[in-house]
Amino acid sequence: MLSSVRLLFFLVVLLPLSPVFLLGAVAYIIRLKLYNQPKGISGTAYEPFLTRVMAHVVGGREDEIAYRLAPMLPALTPLTLQLLVWPLALASRLARYKPVLFCGPVTRPATVMMMMALRNQFYDQVLREVAANVDQVVILGAGWDTRAYEELNNGDVHIFEVDTPATQLAKIAALQKAGIESSHVTFVETDFNQVSWVDALQKHGFEPALRTLVLWEGVTMYLPEDAVRSTLTAVAELGPGSLIAFDYFAREFVEGDGGFKFVAPYMKLSIDLTYGERFIFGIPLRSDGSAAVAALLESCGLTLERFEMVGRQGSMTAFYGFAVGERM
Repeated sequence: MLSSVRLLFFLVVLLPLSPVFLLGAVAYIIRLKLYNQPKGISGTAYEPFLTRVMAHVVGGREDEIAYRLAPMLPALTPLTLQLLVWPLALASRLARYKPVLFCGPVTRPATVMMMMALRNQFYDQVLREVAANVDQVVILGAGWDTRAYEELNNGDVHIFEVDTPATQLAKIAALQKAGIESSHVTFVETDFNQVSWVDALQKHGFEPALRTLVLWEGVTMYLPEDAVRSTLTAVAELGPGSLIAFDYFAREFVEGDGGFKFVAPYMKLSIDLTYGERFIFGIPLRSDGSAAVAALLESCGLTLERFEMVGRQGSMTAFYGFAVGERM
């Protein structure tokens, strides 16, 4: 009952502040279109990143590094960031309510609204449980991920961040402007569709024979299936016990099948118009998602070590999933 009252108070406070947020959103979109995209810098990298910033300002997930980095990124400014987060932070503080949309707790089966909270929880948990037992951590398509400057900032493992040149250069510049120490991270430029990321890493001290954890967040859906399989197969050729954590959309959603026939085109169009990027890859999740993911991994030389999803297997809600594959 108390939680419901706080939620109601939160919404009452937030509603009159919504024009402030909308002003920030407009400013963000303008910079995204006029400055970010023309330089070839990833746009979709902002979505999970801003979710973590929002979680930080409401006290749901500590991420001071992300909050410091945010105003230095190409599509944001200090003013734009405050316009986006100040209404949420104020409403949360006054109502003493932490929106579950950003920070959980995530109940099962998880709903689409909980997708980003579950995504953060999944990768955070994998990192906590595995990082201490590996020699190297590779963050593929790192975008604005800040885990290398938080959980991994202890010098115990060799950390590599891999991304396209434009996005990576923008991140390095933002880290420097924000005064965030990054000397413990090795930055490697590559293009998943054109260059072997393992080959690119080896030129920067990466040792394929060592046990490695690969974090591959928010990337598979924008790649052709051959590129996805190539990456999974590359992990299967790394040191014994190497793992890869990744996420993916349901193929039914990507192809607009069944119940997604009317919803998927609008969602895909909004991503395309906003960020200039398109969904390409998906894994069948509706009938038996875990079996489909296991089959994909096994065909690439990996075993399914962990499976999580948004929605319920066998239902129309099967929408998005997460997995950890381990070298056989």
